[in-house]
Amino acid sequence: MNTFPRRDVVVRRPEQPATGLAVLSGDLTVTRANAAFAALFGFSPGMVIGVAAPALFLDAVRDGVRRDLTDLADGRGTAFTGRLVGLRDGQIFLADVTGRRMSGSGLVLVVAPVHTPEPPSPAPLDELDARILEGLAAGESTVRIALQLYLSRQAVDYRIGTMVRKLDVGSRAVLVARACAVGLLSPATWPPRVPGR
Repeated sequence: MNTFPRRDVVVRRPEQPATGLAVLSGDLTVTRANAAFAALFGFSPGMVIGVAAPALFLDAVRDGVRRDLTDLADGRGTAFTGRLVGLRDGQIFLADVTGRRMSGSGLVLVVAPVHTPEPPSPAPLDELDARILEGLAAGESTVRIALQLYLSRQAVDYRIGTMVRKLDVGSRAVLVARACAVGLLSPATWPPRVPGR
């Protein structure tokens, strides 16, 4: 009796960011693009054809990409490489971007997303640290937080210092920003609150 593998079993590989490839004309317009290139910028391959390539990038890096591609198109150099920030589906990603001049007047643009592992989540806060962090996020002074929690100012300073070291930041303002970034504070409310409290 022959045993065949079941067709409904799907083996999933870890998702790897796909490398995007586009061919540009001398005026930096996309003439051909693979699906990965278009998807990196939130388009289908047909939608990206005819678009000026620098316009696909974030405002912060657009001028630099335009300058580098223009230099290639004008014959000043044969290639450039850089690491840039992109935006896809509201999420920021890093990518290695390479532009290369082809024989003739065309250019090739390669965008390879860089896989960045998620930073480990910090341990949840105990009730007292959560209240102190919420006070900092609300702009309260150490003295005011201490009065509200019936603690000494030194006790509040000590606990803030411990949180600063745990989250590896340099100041109280960065502590609040980092706490929001890693999910210890929910920025959906004002002032930011510790989720689940």
